[in-house]
Amino acid sequence: MLVIGLTGDIGAGKSTVSSLLERMGAVVVDADKIVRQIWTRPEIIEAASKRWGKDILDENDRILPHVVASKAFYDETEYKWLCELIHPSVMVEMEKALSGDNGLKVFEIPLLFEVGKPEWVDFVVYVTASKEARSKRNLIRGLDEKAIALRERWLLPAEEKKKMSDWVIENDGDLQSLREKVDALGDLLLKLAYPIMVSVTCGGEEEAVNIARECIENKLAACANIHPARSIYLWQENVEDEEEWEVSLKTLQCRLYPLRKTILEKHSYDTPVILVHPLKWVNPKALLWLKGVLGI
Repeated sequence: MLVIGLTGDIGAGKSTVSSLLERMGAVVVDADKIVRQIWTRPEIIEAASKRWGKDILDENDRILPHVVASKAFYDETEYKWLCELIHPSVMVEMEKALSGDNGLKVFEIPLLFEVGKPEWVDFVVYVTASKEARSKRNLIRGLDEKAIALRERWLLPAEEKKKMSDWVIENDGDLQSLREKVDALGDLLLKLAYPIMVSVTCGGEEEAVNIARECIENKLAACANIHPARSIYLWQENVEDEEEWEVSLKTLQCRLYPLRKTILEKHSYDTPVILVHPLKWVNPKALLWLKGVLGI
């Protein structure tokens, strides 16, 4: 599983980016949706209304987000109190979403750097745009420059967040231009999200080495581990007990089919047993190494 933290400036288009990645096959977890759910909890409503009064509630005792914003974004003390009230619960809910199938998971977290990058985020994608482009988009959402300035006054500078990110998407153009950028990045992320280990046993060390070298030289795998193995197996109604050599190849699933073809061509057995082991997680630096070696 590959976990991406997606963040960006207000009005830069991070929600559009997450939507495009979702269409490509990523599982998206939206922190803002989690926040809205947390604001329905009685204990959260009670804490906020005790702090700011009943005017933050509607006639049905539900939180009025725009009123809360007017309370929190004008004062640093109130803003920090709000963060301490909400963010721990958000992190708990997001960590629950880490369970499940392998693949690409994108966590859209507007305040990713401000609250601290979670240790379970492998890479960060930062979406940005010019002030002019963001102003136009924010006006459509009913946010003028004053409202944006209030929200951004407590945030880290954009240039600092760019340096802290692994990929930056500049979204100053139209939707088609953004889609092309996201398609290219999404294709890469989906490849990195499926690391595998491929193993096969051979009749001798030389054969194992030849298969390994062929796969490495053709960039079908990044690394091969070769070691002796004692194999006991059933063949033509007889129990065989043989000394073999096993080759284990580290690669990505996108290289599986040419890798499999190479093994079958180089192998001496009538029925070589090729096993593919999906890997639950590979550390980010190793994934980037795989990317570089395999020419992805």
